[in-house]
Amino acid sequence: MNLAEINKRIVDRSDLFYWQAERRVTEEEAAMLWKDRHSRIKNSQLIYKVNECLIDDKCVSIDDVDPKKQEANGSVNSNRVGHLQSGKKVIIRCHPYGVENGYFYVESLVANMLVQHGLPAYHTYAIHDCENENDCAFQVIERIDGTNIENFLKENPHKEPQLVYEMGRTMAQIHKIKVDGFGPFSNELAKKYILKGVHKSLYDSVLAGLDFDLQTLVKYDILTQEKAQQFKKLFENSKNLLSCKQAVLVHNDFADWNLLTDGQTVNGILDFDECVASDPVTDIACWSLFFKPERLKYFLNGYFSIAKRPDNFEEKFQLLKLRYSLSKMTLRTRRYTYEPTEFMKNMIKVGKQSLLDGEKFFELENEPHKQ
Repeated sequence: MNLAEINKRIVDRSDLFYWQAERRVTEEEAAMLWKDRHSRIKNSQLIYKVNECLIDDKCVSIDDVDPKKQEANGSVNSNRVGHLQSGKKVIIRCHPYGVENGYFYVESLVANMLVQHGLPAYHTYAIHDCENENDCAFQVIERIDGTNIENFLKENPHKEPQLVYEMGRTMAQIHKIKVDGFGPFSNELAKKYILKGVHKSLYDSVLAGLDFDLQTLVKYDILTQEKAQQFKKLFENSKNLLSCKQAVLVHNDFADWNLLTDGQTVNGILDFDECVASDPVTDIACWSLFFKPERLKYFLNGYFSIAKRPDNFEEKFQLLKLRYSLSKMTLRTRRYTYEPTEFMKNMIKVGKQSLLDGEKFFELENEPHKQ
């Protein structure tokens, strides 16, 4: 496996709509790099590397990975809880050995921007770039107190309407932050404290990676070639709908497992590795695909208690929801090749229904799907 060549593909986000789905690694490479990401990184070695980066407050211990703890969530990094001499706890987000992280500087800059705007994000203490195949890239960040909303709602399901409403309000607050460009941010510019998307327009950012998604779904018999062409024409002919004069900061993974709560509101926003510059509706469309449709009304009530509802909201929402459905189905079908679980099988089933819903809304001709 040529890691140098793979890294060039992983860090290049210039033609991606949703990084985890469209990153240019094969299914076999993804399985080797991410499937067993926890076991190779030893805490003893990690402490040594972390303390080369920390100056005043050294790390004295790191907890073993516990799949039952909320810090273990995620499918990209191996997250560890570290303990500093001062008594502070930190999260050490580690990329697999030998794999470059092309977004840690973006993530840190974005989190700091949220803090400056009074939103509950975190401070970054250190970033380490991968130096060779026996090294791992990592980010040392502040650990925010609070319970993962996903876990909290398992114990307190009656709180769901209130917390989903608060989630909508929180997303609307994030969208008050204006940014330059569209699409994924340049990590190289972020090193210079400049946050700028790599595309010139919303239209360009939405069409990025579309051919890759459609080709993948044809390959795995999710779509016929004819249906893929219909979807492509739909997006190519939606330039007016996909117009946006001013991009805002979009989290792009604003899910329960990336949010913390004190039981009343959102008191922690985590995991910015998919954040982009985009239209606010993209964030809502992405969020809607994580959860049952009944949740959306609570979320939108919270969101539009802060923001004004656009006149073309429903049509733009449905188009962007369809775009995310295509990306997420790409992610799921590729992942199923090396993780053939009942969970992934069910998620593919859910995704197929989402694609059918999009066809129905836009009244595409009834070209049958592959079964």
